[in-house]
Amino acid sequence: MADGTDAADAAARDEELCALEAIFGDSVSTSREDSFVEVCIPHPQGGIQEVVLRVSLPSDYPSSSCPVAALYGDHLSDDVLAWAVKQLATLFTPGDVVLYNWVEWLREQEIFWAVPSAPSQQVLHNGKQQQREHREQRGDEGAEEEGATHGSSRRPATIKEGIREAEAVELLRAMRVTSGEPYVEKKSTFQAHVAPVRSFEEVAAVMDALLSVSKIRDATHNIMAYRIRSEGAGGCGGSFLQDYDDDGENAAGGRLLHLLQAADVRNVVVVVSRWFGGILLGPSRFTAINNTARVLLEQMGLVSGGGKGGGVAGQGGKGSAGGKGQAPAATISGKRAGR
Repeated sequence: MADGTDAADAAARDEELCALEAIFGDSVSTSREDSFVEVCIPHPQGGIQEVVLRVSLPSDYPSSSCPVAALYGDHLSDDVLAWAVKQLATLFTPGDVVLYNWVEWLREQEIFWAVPSAPSQQVLHNGKQQQREHREQRGDEGAEEEGATHGSSRRPATIKEGIREAEAVELLRAMRVTSGEPYVEKKSTFQAHVAPVRSFEEVAAVMDALLSVSKIRDATHNIMAYRIRSEGAGGCGGSFLQDYDDDGENAAGGRLLHLLQAADVRNVVVVVSRWFGGILLGPSRFTAINNTARVLLEQMGLVSGGGKGGGVAGQGGKGSAGGKGQAPAATISGKRAGR
């Protein structure tokens, strides 16, 4: 029995390390022989601070023991680092892998990123430049202030980011983008977004607007498929412009496009955002992705409950099937291998 548990733990650790390497890329260093992993966590808003998480994985993790964590950050006090390590331990549940959740928790702690690093010459230069621009906008005169730091220049950038996101939300509303209710399965969250489109350029515009919203942009995957009816001369014949993007969730985009084809949904782009929760779902993730999209399409009246017909009202019945899209898929900031 113990041998079986050991083998299961070893397989779970290897899968978790593979997932971390796929998600965080060069920010992760692993040693399977030493059961060790290091993750460099950069400032979420592009600042110069970073936090390094180093973890040793016990042989009975994740079935029993919690990983042993150590945190490093030159800008943080020993007390803050010790507090964070204790908090990480509370996030562990025997039987569940936890490293992805640890990294996401660390990224979300404002206490780590509000503390400025020692000002470098580049930071001082950037701070002074923003002060000059601010005075010029106000029409102020006077000598340049000394001692500007990185911390003093963060608030204007935060305000600008908020303005851009508010504009993106308004743009999504103008594009008639509808977002469904989030669906959670084993700590992974799925949310669908649907918009009417008539061209590949409109697909790209919808994707740009969606990815301007920080929550959507930070999703582990944004799986996309679109299907557009192109009428032939005189309204006869015609074909379909269609394609998909897995965004690192291998094979998910093709399955999402198949859903649109099977239900004859036309002139729409569908995006399903997935926030990975740290537990591998296996093939059931494809069911969760397609079901999340189908529920929203049904609520919008684009797919019947039985899964037949559908289509956007007033846009005609079935047409001749086209091949895989005549244009490349709208590029999403692709990231990760499927989990």
